[in-house]
Amino acid sequence: MNPRKAYLLVLSVLCIQMLDAQNRQLPRPGFEQRIANAVNAIRLIDTHEHLMSEKEALTNPADFSCLFTNYQQSDLISSGIIPEKVYNILKGKETSLDEKWFAVKEGWVNMRATAYGRSVLIAAKDLYGIDDLNDKTYRELSNRIRDAHKPGYYETVLKQKSKIDACLIMEYNTTNPREVEKEGNCNFTRFFVYDKYCSFFGYNKMKARLSNYGIEFSTLPQLESLIDSVFAMDVKKGIQGAKFGVAYYRTLKFEEVPRATANSIFEKLKSDPDHLFTFEEAKPLQDFIFFKLLSLCEKYKLPVQIHTGLQTGSGNEITNANPAGLAKAFFKFSGVRFCLLHASYPYGGELATLAKNFPNVYIDMAWSALISPSYTRRYLQEFIETVPVNKIMAFGGDSQTVEGTYGASILARETVTTTMIQMVREGYLEESEALEVSAKILRENAIKIYNLKLTD
Repeated sequence: MNPRKAYLLVLSVLCIQMLDAQNRQLPRPGFEQRIANAVNAIRLIDTHEHLMSEKEALTNPADFSCLFTNYQQSDLISSGIIPEKVYNILKGKETSLDEKWFAVKEGWVNMRATAYGRSVLIAAKDLYGIDDLNDKTYRELSNRIRDAHKPGYYETVLKQKSKIDACLIMEYNTTNPREVEKEGNCNFTRFFVYDKYCSFFGYNKMKARLSNYGIEFSTLPQLESLIDSVFAMDVKKGIQGAKFGVAYYRTLKFEEVPRATANSIFEKLKSDPDHLFTFEEAKPLQDFIFFKLLSLCEKYKLPVQIHTGLQTGSGNEITNANPAGLAKAFFKFSGVRFCLLHASYPYGGELATLAKNFPNVYIDMAWSALISPSYTRRYLQEFIETVPVNKIMAFGGDSQTVEGTYGASILARETVTTTMIQMVREGYLEESEALEVSAKILRENAIKIYNLKLTD
């Protein structure tokens, strides 16, 4: 190519780029700080929590170990600490403070760089004024936690520090639900977890799990009637949704099963109650009951949360939690809003595809910023690029303590802020669009998707 042609080619490219820049509104200087301020000011809706009531929390040890109540224990074990040592010492009310520290010290050094570890440091610094957790600070941190754990500290941490207006709380015992008070004007909306119907592998186990309802059953129709009754009771109690965590022990690949097939398996379970059925033997009945439960969610117009992706704890089969297996349920129950939890880590691409293709599938990123902020940033941008923004929710603490919730809220805000700044800098979003998207994914979408009615 001669020099003149090369010059004209370069000039043409530059002209195209200049025209493209003119078509896009370039961000005004200072947009980074404006976005950060706007995201930090949003009053959050927390879509997924396992918080106990403040009254119950005040009966637990008030020292540095409360910052390790949740996922941090998994990382300690992953680092090589003996599981029994972690569980017995951290949860022991009679264990001395020094014993607790020396039990976790080595593991803490190795896991402090994980996002779980960052959450500990965020809570220690922001809530208790301790910059680090080490040999010199664990006693003073424990003293400050003990002083703060008084009636009203939930309001301080959730409402004031975390700026949360509502939390969706997961409860497991539907016959005698744990009462979660309305702490500090933070609305606690109850979601019931309906795993017990699907988790049996033997008739005796199933009977034992359901005996406290006071209703006997010996046939599949009677079991279905029992499920109908319990579901109706739960709705009457005011539950506003259902959650399934079955990916912890089985695949999410559910199939529609004929009643005759399910009944045949039920009768085999009943006729040989001491036999421990394999998963392959029990799966068709489990699938049948899962679809039964979804039909009730559709009947009562309850949104459904489903655990997808990484299972907490130590050792599990990650392929069980691939959300792609749920496709047949999405087809069959088009009237159910399926909220797939945890950004499906590491199956973010599959999740984006499902939410894009199915009008009744939504993305709930609860926990994901605690798992990996970089994954959350990467897939939040991909979700925004592929899925209508009204179907994305970006924050759920998924914690047992308010300190854990606070740490998760900071990480979630940071991931949203960084993602919005990057998308504005690249010219994909205008600043005004980024602010609108942030408000939707951190607050507005959750209110609509979960039918929340907020009170002062």
